[in-house]
Amino acid sequence: MKKKYFITTMIILTSITMMDAQKPLPIKKLSIFKNGTALFVKEGTKNINNQELKLPIPEKALNGTYWLGANKDNTIKSILFKNDSIKVKKEAKDMYDLLLANKGKSITIHTSPSNGLDKTYMGNILDVNRESQVLKIQTDKKITAIDANDIYEIAYENDANKTYEDDSIARMMIVKFEKDAPSVGLQEYYMQSGISWMPSYFLKLKDEKNARLELKAIIENFSENIVETETELVVGAPQMRYSSQLDPMTYDYATADARFDNDAPKSYMYSNAMQTRAGYAVTEAMDGAFDANFNTEGEKNNDMYIYKLGKISLQKDTKGNFPIQASSLEYKDKYEVNIDDNINYFNTRYCDESDKMIDAFHSIEIKNTGITPFTTAPIFVVNDKDQFLAQDELKYTPTGSNASIQLSKAIDIIIKNNEEESSRAEAVKKIGKQVYSKVILKGTVTINNYQNKEVNLTVKKSVNGMVLVSSDGATNTKKTSYNYVNPNTEIKWDLKLGANEKKVITYEYEVFFTL
Repeated sequence: MKKKYFITTMIILTSITMMDAQKPLPIKKLSIFKNGTALFVKEGTKNINNQELKLPIPEKALNGTYWLGANKDNTIKSILFKNDSIKVKKEAKDMYDLLLANKGKSITIHTSPSNGLDKTYMGNILDVNRESQVLKIQTDKKITAIDANDIYEIAYENDANKTYEDDSIARMMIVKFEKDAPSVGLQEYYMQSGISWMPSYFLKLKDEKNARLELKAIIENFSENIVETETELVVGAPQMRYSSQLDPMTYDYATADARFDNDAPKSYMYSNAMQTRAGYAVTEAMDGAFDANFNTEGEKNNDMYIYKLGKISLQKDTKGNFPIQASSLEYKDKYEVNIDDNINYFNTRYCDESDKMIDAFHSIEIKNTGITPFTTAPIFVVNDKDQFLAQDELKYTPTGSNASIQLSKAIDIIIKNNEEESSRAEAVKKIGKQVYSKVILKGTVTINNYQNKEVNLTVKKSVNGMVLVSSDGATNTKKTSYNYVNPNTEIKWDLKLGANEKKVITYEYEVFFTL
């Protein structure tokens, strides 16, 4: 009797060990990047048997990033990667699944009438076969086989189980250790695709100079279950040379024949995001819903900044919304206009002297006075009356720098640009065997402010040539040119226009060209 008990106990322990071996190590730390990848750090203790341990292989581990380490007193001798049959828990979706999930339970079955009479069976479920469509039950004194197609009603004596275990094929690793032991401590590192975070900002203008900026992160998890895991969100662009290639251990064909494909979701897919955090407590009138300031702990690491979310849970194939930080700041209204080189005399050899209407844009400027950079993300802007103003892109902005957010076209500021040929001279420069002539072009920018208030206006004018004169304290910046004869130059004016004021600014530049 004692021997029988010992054998039974050993069978149970072996079963528990096998089930434990099929489970992955618990995630200790998770670092999520914006490009659809994440670093998983796992730690835990596993039981081993005959110097071996079976572990699941991460489905989307990236090439060269998988590393497994063991206690120094029992190091890893080898790891074999292969397809294997494992038990997985599945949800019952039809009658056959439900019967499998409730093996051994007492049921009452009603089958279709035969010779005008219903048949009723009562007993315990022994087995159900999908292929033969035969159900076996144990009645009081016999085993009865029933054609499942004839069943029209099943009643379970107790609540029916909704899940069951079934065989499934999965990529597994067989880890061989230097010596046998009851258990071993393991640490696991790998980068994996299928998970990313996408930032977005919300800017609410409180009055004419004060605003509140909030940052949230939408995490898309198509990788693996995250349960109470310390999670970091990384701002930055570390080198990831093989981020589009899976590690050879994840697939069951020769690497020489592999055609790699990065099946991570797009890093900036913002639609259909499921919000999983309730947010702030609000009153019936919704007062103060977007007033509180908060800040997620973070740290700078070389060229990256890391937001620490703390412990989060997010199941595979779901998305979550996590507030990061919110702060008050000052902003200022400004208007901007960018005027391209519409003449491009070097290529066209022609000056169109007609007026050209140019759109001005109303923008706001905010300064990053916090301790963290603004990361590139969409930004949603409303005013103090909860009216929509704009949705723009906030560019990466280091601490201490200014960011510009474009709101709309400025319909009350009318701008015209005109250029005309002032003079020309032939054969004034020779480079190698090529002889160049020169033309001097004079430009004017006419600005009308039809608003009943003073405005700040920044005007940028691009020309393909050397600027000789520019009015009103403009600054001239040479840029990289596609030809070595004429530089690309940007002329910039920072202007104040009074209410209903008209202003004309001028510039001259020279262009070398061939006849």
